[in-house]
Amino acid sequence: MSQRAGSTIPQFRIRVPTKIVDRLRGKRVLLNIGPPDDYPFVRTVTIGSDVSFSLGTDDKTIAEARQANALDHLRRLFDLTEAAPISLSHKDMVALSGETYRLYQEIHRDNPGEPDAWMYHKALSRAALEGRIMKPPPAALMPNEATTALELFGTGDLTAAVNALPADQYDAIEDRFGLLADWVLIRQRVHLIPNDRRRFLRFVGTASLDAGWQLRRNAEGDYSPDPKAQRFPPIESVAAVTPRQTITGLFDSWWQEAKATGRSKKTHDTYEGAIGRLVKHLGHDDAGRVTEDDMLAFKGARLKVVTVKSLRDGDLPGIRSVFGWAVDNKKLAKNPANAIKLKAEKRKRTRSKGFTDDEAKAIFNACLAYVRKPKEDARTAAAKKWGPIIAAYTGCRIGEALQLRKEDVRRESGRHIFDFNPTAGSIKSGLFRLVPVHQHLIDLGFLQFVETSGDGPLFAKGAYERVVAFVRGVVTDDRVQPNHGWRHRLKTIARNLGLDHRIVDAIQGHAPRTAGEDYGDVTVTAMSRVIAAIPRIATPGTKRGK
Repeated sequence: MSQRAGSTIPQFRIRVPTKIVDRLRGKRVLLNIGPPDDYPFVRTVTIGSDVSFSLGTDDKTIAEARQANALDHLRRLFDLTEAAPISLSHKDMVALSGETYRLYQEIHRDNPGEPDAWMYHKALSRAALEGRIMKPPPAALMPNEATTALELFGTGDLTAAVNALPADQYDAIEDRFGLLADWVLIRQRVHLIPNDRRRFLRFVGTASLDAGWQLRRNAEGDYSPDPKAQRFPPIESVAAVTPRQTITGLFDSWWQEAKATGRSKKTHDTYEGAIGRLVKHLGHDDAGRVTEDDMLAFKGARLKVVTVKSLRDGDLPGIRSVFGWAVDNKKLAKNPANAIKLKAEKRKRTRSKGFTDDEAKAIFNACLAYVRKPKEDARTAAAKKWGPIIAAYTGCRIGEALQLRKEDVRRESGRHIFDFNPTAGSIKSGLFRLVPVHQHLIDLGFLQFVETSGDGPLFAKGAYERVVAFVRGVVTDDRVQPNHGWRHRLKTIARNLGLDHRIVDAIQGHAPRTAGEDYGDVTVTAMSRVIAAIPRIATPGTKRGK
């Protein structure tokens, strides 16, 4: 990402490969790049020697997600430009056109807008399909076409106005549906032969029209199932689109077996992220095409943005495991990831691993002063406020704090406690632990927040990255981790105060160091004395102390 002088909004920019730039220059491309947990973000860009546009937000996490989605789509286009064109059967084209219908539903399912917007959208699409108008605007994913429709059809009955225009007078389906058709073909990595394009455009146009009908019904309060949604064959039937053995398919098969052996959801998510990054780098999902040279190129690309340790411990275990499973199960002949050899880095430490007092105070003040952004999920804002504070007084992992449910904060043994429980999400040890709530959290209003929250999770699903980014915006020193900085700090405080290390380990979910330490229980009563001894972090209007 880049940034213009005087602007806080980052810009997307990618250079078009020299060997294809002349073939793509002037081409318009539709992008739908909003992350699933955010509001839609749709842009139409024109290709020159590069492609650039505003990412439309100063939220780093959302901007990075939009950046990644745009990169993925445009790299698919670049790959397709050099690929051999193929022909598709009638059934394959109908199956692919279903992506158009699903795209509209994905964007507008929960908030379809006003019925009139879809009424004008449908009128323009039908008139274009039937050849009644010339040069209509491209079919909009976020329709705002009232002015154009009123100019063409007037203010009377739309159906009658469209029918009054002679049919088969104009060829306007490319103008109306070309961007949508290209979006589908790029997404599914299909370079369609020119002779098939007109027929495919009609299928896309009809799917767009069907989606408009359903979304108008939704906007009027009718959410009953649409029978037309069932008319599209499964896209998996398009043999020309899906490689015989996909990398993501191997991952899914590996997980079915790994899950049965007790591998954790956290392992699934970590491996899934690594596989996703590999597929994005390759620009395809065909496991049979992956070579050792591809893997070495992936290593080089990753080392430009992450450390050797992050690649060795973050990406490679998942990729090697999935390809290794494929070899063991005779789905692939060899594991291309074995080509990557990485030596362990010599550790260099130039500061403490935990937050300093000044850093802890800065994070606290930022959390307590945080104001929810427009359109931000209230539970995401709550995660930024409370997640780091919970971690500060329990030494838990940020992920453990953010998966707390309302029922996980309660009174037990006469004390308010957190129940860090694997039924709520990933716990590294796989074991629950009860940890008393620090009095400072209570004084700051945390229990009132819990009491007024709805049942279930207290914080938004997927808030982890945003909380980490939020903390990193306060403490920019990348030598301390926004997550583990609290865990290290709590250990340091406990040693300085001479607190029982076994109790501190139990609070943080660390395993006993010896077999002897594993005898007996660490009770909530014992933990409460340690929690109470942790000094308060100074906040506006308070004094430092217990």
